[in-house]
Amino acid sequence: MQRRLARTKKGSKRRKAVTAAMSEIMRRVRWRRADFNAQAAHRLTRRYGHVVIEDLNTKGMSAAVKPRPDPGRPGRFLRNGAAAKPGLNKAILDKGWYGLEVALRSKTRYTGSVIHKINPAYTSQTCPQPACAKVDEKSRKSQAIFSCTSCGHTEHADIVGAKNIKSKGQAAGLVVSGRGDPSGSVKRQAPRSTARAAQAARAAA
Repeated sequence: MQRRLARTKKGSKRRKAVTAAMSEIMRRVRWRRADFNAQAAHRLTRRYGHVVIEDLNTKGMSAAVKPRPDPGRPGRFLRNGAAAKPGLNKAILDKGWYGLEVALRSKTRYTGSVIHKINPAYTSQTCPQPACAKVDEKSRKSQAIFSCTSCGHTEHADIVGAKNIKSKGQAAGLVVSGRGDPSGSVKRQAPRSTARAAQAARAAA
């Protein structure tokens, strides 16, 4: 659709038709993203009394790259990766991280779960417990590989970061939700009865 749009003339009927078709596609994308966030939030808040998430600065992550002046050539600039930044920004914003946080907080009004946001600084450079817990930027071999320089523990870097964020959230202090679930526990209450289940129970009685 974007290639078709590039071949149209501004103000033409064909361009308006292509733009309308693209808008319909993006509308479905937004609905699917919102539905995914709603279902994920429902599962998490119904099962757990304490949910820990990263305190991500999405606005800062998607900000424009600052120019890098070349000290040896006044008026010239060094490469700063600005050409690739629009694609990265689009990928970041397409994930809908903030939408998931909003969905989680909306669901907690009914389940009583507690949402805890953790600063993700150095979490992907720290060897997770019960390993050595040493912080070393050299342990982050690549975007996906974590290999501790102290104890040799190797794992996917994203999983390492998630484990450390969870540990930080648990170490911040025990919390008890409105429904009496201790931090980190799996909820044991029976699910709330729906209107259909209540009607079936009355019919059976």
